[in-house]
Amino acid sequence: MNDSRTIPPITLPLLFATLAIAAMGTVLLLTDIVTFTIASASLCGLVFLMRNPEMALAIQINGVALYLYAVYKLNIEGGTTVTGAFYGILAISYIIGGWLSDKRNGRLNLQLIDLLFILLYALFFISYFLQSRDNPLAYKKVVYAPVLVVAPYIGVMLINNAERIRRLIGYIALMSIVMIVPAFYELLTNPLYQEYGRFSIYIFEDKGDNPIQFGIAYAILLIVMIFRIAERRRAGLIDIAIILPSVFLLVRSGARGPVISFIVTMFVFLVWLGKFSRRIKFWILTGGAALLITAYSLIPTSTVNFYQVLFDPEVSPTQNPSANSIQERIFLIDLAIDEFLSNPILGVGTGNSSGGVGYPHNSVIEVAAELGLVGLTIFILLHAQVLRTAYFAFRRTAGQQLSWTVGAAFAIYIFSFVESLFSGYMGGDMLLYVSIGLVSSVSRVVGTRENGGSAELLAEQAG
Repeated sequence: MNDSRTIPPITLPLLFATLAIAAMGTVLLLTDIVTFTIASASLCGLVFLMRNPEMALAIQINGVALYLYAVYKLNIEGGTTVTGAFYGILAISYIIGGWLSDKRNGRLNLQLIDLLFILLYALFFISYFLQSRDNPLAYKKVVYAPVLVVAPYIGVMLINNAERIRRLIGYIALMSIVMIVPAFYELLTNPLYQEYGRFSIYIFEDKGDNPIQFGIAYAILLIVMIFRIAERRRAGLIDIAIILPSVFLLVRSGARGPVISFIVTMFVFLVWLGKFSRRIKFWILTGGAALLITAYSLIPTSTVNFYQVLFDPEVSPTQNPSANSIQERIFLIDLAIDEFLSNPILGVGTGNSSGGVGYPHNSVIEVAAELGLVGLTIFILLHAQVLRTAYFAFRRTAGQQLSWTVGAAFAIYIFSFVESLFSGYMGGDMLLYVSIGLVSSVSRVVGTRENGGSAELLAEQAG
């Protein structure tokens, strides 16, 4: 028998909207209109991103440069608190939103990849607490890792749906596409880049720029575009309109690591993994080489020097020494190697490598120096499992609808790992560990031998 006094159940969206209105009203009463506007915009952004967790995750992975560009153009010096709040909103969005979007999250099984990642970062934090030397750089490294590595990995781990993986990869590429117009606007109108060899979409007086981040963005975009074209077996005008400026911006960034990593990744797929005919391989290799050479011929001399210094350190003796980091990196790597040899079992502790800098610029050497053979063993096992899992997933989906998604995820991992050999940093190597999580999620979707999946799951996800 129904009780007429029973109150109809309040849905979660209605409750959330009520609380949001109450919160905004309180903020308006207690603050000024500017603060109220910022708070309201942040709240609306949070709601939107929670409904689109893959976009929130893509923004953190590949779209932070757009946020920094907006700050740069508004002449606002982004403080730690503001930037931290920005990352916080993104993390809340893709973790809570991803959990709510995952109807089967209660049945989510951890892969061996995930367990090895957890073990590696558990050792990362334990090592810091056991071997702390009151090193502020080590503290900074440990504080950044939860937001820049662990949270994004959790966000990717919550994705066990083929369509959501496609959306994530698509949004990651979209971030780079959106940057094309402002990038060329800066190149054409900002006189700074007439002489400054490296290029990023922003540059702050005290914090500088990040051409490596910029170069990575366009290397990833090119990887995604190549696999999308391979899936359709044709390139349209829109594809060409995206690829041509992307190749130029990758080379113009002056970021040598991303350029080398991109070339290595494409070579691996063409020669080892890709089942292409010799004719297709020939056209891809010659076409890609022609685009890179053309882009190289269009960049200014100051940028050319960044590449030539790889082969001849004396090619640009008047170049700002801080811009030529090769000798500095070699010095930091040598220090880290000596530290590993002196402390081979447990290392010198998280953040204490390279004389306390904590940044040898090489992921393998960093883990060896800071976490010793214990950490290095876990690290090697992790990457061996990622390669094994990705390889089987890639082979199993050959010719299937998921083929380009698996291939792109595998290629992004290879690119990220190679890039980490030039600039690895456990406190913020988001792309490397997100790509590892992406391989894990893809393998759950396609049901590889490693996770005991079934052909039925593959057929279901392939549509």
